[in-house]
Amino acid sequence: MVDSPFARFLHRLARLVVAFGILWLAFVAVQAAFHPFDTLIANAKAFIAGLDSNLSKEAFNGITLGSLVLVLALCIFPIFLSRIDEKAYVRGLWRGVIATSVFYLSSELYSMAAKESRMHFLAALIGVVIVTSIVVEAVSLAVREEEQRSFRTDIVSSIASGLLFSVVIKLGGYGIAYLQVLITRSGH
Repeated sequence: MVDSPFARFLHRLARLVVAFGILWLAFVAVQAAFHPFDTLIANAKAFIAGLDSNLSKEAFNGITLGSLVLVLALCIFPIFLSRIDEKAYVRGLWRGVIATSVFYLSSELYSMAAKESRMHFLAALIGVVIVTSIVVEAVSLAVREEEQRSFRTDIVSSIASGLLFSVVIKLGGYGIAYLQVLITRSGH
């Protein structure tokens, strides 16, 4: 057996999965044989269904409680890992949120502008660049002066990659639409 950090990690992960699997099987076996948790399970299902219904209806239209819990767990879990720099993780997470927000808003703006005209699309593109520059500068000023250059570099590269990705998605959509037109024409 190779004694590398990766092998040790896989070994610990396998032990954890086996332990949880054994606990789960014991729980299922006890529940199937004696049903001691029926009331607890019914109450938990009703509570989750009520929360899910309220969240779907009111604040988080289209987001289920399960997906919300999963996302929160995936965002919080890395903080407790021993080989993660918590401060760097939180900084990276917030930079990613900012970059993703710019990506989402810009792609929505591009879609609306593209429906109007090419001039609107160009104006939207220029607007995104201006607003992004303002956001980067405003957020950068909230960081300590000695970290501002590094922060600007990281956030600008994150935002640029998000914007580039939105352009790639748009071009891919145009390419697929064009191929569909070609296929439809060749089928006649």
